[in-house]
Amino acid sequence: MFRFNFKKSVSLSLLIAWYVHALAQSNQANSLCWKVTGPGINNPSYVFGTIHLIPKKDFFLSKPAEEAFKSCKTLALEVDLNMSKETKKEVGKAAILPDNKTIFDYCTTAEAELIQSFLRDSVKMSGLKIKLYSRLKPFYLQSLVLKEQLKATRSYEETFAKMAKKKKMNQVGLEDITLQMKILDTVSIASQIKEMLQSINKGAAGIRTFNEMIVVYKEQNIEKLHHMTISEEGNFEQFEDVFLNHRNESWIPEIEKLVKQQPTFIAVGAAHLGGEKGVLNLLRQKGYNIEPIF
Repeated sequence: MFRFNFKKSVSLSLLIAWYVHALAQSNQANSLCWKVTGPGINNPSYVFGTIHLIPKKDFFLSKPAEEAFKSCKTLALEVDLNMSKETKKEVGKAAILPDNKTIFDYCTTAEAELIQSFLRDSVKMSGLKIKLYSRLKPFYLQSLVLKEQLKATRSYEETFAKMAKKKKMNQVGLEDITLQMKILDTVSIASQIKEMLQSINKGAAGIRTFNEMIVVYKEQNIEKLHHMTISEEGNFEQFEDVFLNHRNESWIPEIEKLVKQQPTFIAVGAAHLGGEKGVLNLLRQKGYNIEPIF
């Protein structure tokens, strides 16, 4: 005959509650959206991991994340997308190679032919477009190439910015766009071209890797995504420190200030969330409670 043991039931409940809490406080929980509470915070803020470019068919935003967004009064992205005309011009100039050069001026004849044939035959770019895009630094050229290959894409940052505008939320950037571009410029043109050539030589494998990242993103596994990003960008010396860790550390004081002022929805690249020096762990070290939103 079954006998209800109240003491054991309570103990089991406490054990399960402890386990769930421990899981929630660890990076093992799969979620893109994390609630931030703790000292000096009157109402919860949220950290959300984005992917900067995603096929329209793969774009998703969970109901809990959407509700978290609606509860906030400020949107904080890596950079504020509401730039002045002067800033936009400055950004445009920074993306272009100096002295009227093209990417082919930095390549051997064989490398230039490989890049041109890839843009023409694989990406289906017109000769005029190739001529125009070849003025861009390799980093920016690769971003445009990916967009061309994916055809219909969507941006989480632009989506959140439009939602914030409709809701009349404050919009801020965690760093200045010109600083972000200066960080990109720490990688030499030669290294950027080398990475681009390696990507071209990968061919279909490169697209497969990107698709694998999309799968992991949709699984909301920020730790795996962090690891994949570091592995994929391993061609760049000190990538993790320069592009992730140093920036994460510089964002924390700004995030602390924002979340103590009013509920803030902080949306940054998902690769910035995971890892020992990721945004979530850095906030934990500051004494904040970080819980996944499912």
